[in-house]
Amino acid sequence: MRMMCHAAGRVLSTVAMRGVGMLSASDGSAGSITDFKDEPVTQNRYLSLFPSPKIVVPTFDPARRIGTFVSEAIYHLCYEKAYDRERFIRVSVEGASVLGECIADGEWNRMGFLASRDLVEQAKIARRRCTSDQLEMLRFVSDDSILSFLHSSFISLRNFGRKYDHGIVCIYFTTASFIRTSDSVPHDATLTQLLDDFKSSVMVLNVTFARNLSPLGQWKATGINFFVLDVAHS
Repeated sequence: MRMMCHAAGRVLSTVAMRGVGMLSASDGSAGSITDFKDEPVTQNRYLSLFPSPKIVVPTFDPARRIGTFVSEAIYHLCYEKAYDRERFIRVSVEGASVLGECIADGEWNRMGFLASRDLVEQAKIARRRCTSDQLEMLRFVSDDSILSFLHSSFISLRNFGRKYDHGIVCIYFTTASFIRTSDSVPHDATLTQLLDDFKSSVMVLNVTFARNLSPLGQWKATGINFFVLDVAHS
């Protein structure tokens, strides 16, 4: 079984390159974080913590859907028997609410307990582009999550803890959630309604959590985005 998991992980790591843009909030080609610290910033007109990802609908890509199914099955069979998709989505939203609060308050040490070092550094820069009202939107409770779904999951040999250290098996889960910003949005709103009738009263959350599998490590957020739908569709 262990050999099967390792072999499948190698296959999935090639498929994972199609979704590598969701591993972190940046593409890794922008240079050192410190290069931007003293540069002037233009504040966002609308809430968009990062330019991407901006996932608002479940994936219809067959390769990604198969990759998600296989990686979930491997994780469930080989690493965590109690894994449940719905419970994981719920916990990921709860974790994202803590991350949102950390970003809003600038609590970087606290954020570091839940997020990778790269994500913390990226969030420091992104926070400077947000207005006070936009930062306030990042303070939400998980009960305000109206609709959530798992967008993708894959196993990779790329170690998120040390970017260029290969050979450590990791699993990544990316979820999306609609967070209501007004009580006018009903808890049973459909995806179509959220994208149309209530688009001005919701915020969208995208978050990626990863975990080292060999050796087994703790969960860390490697990517996160908060944005409003007008920006997503502009």
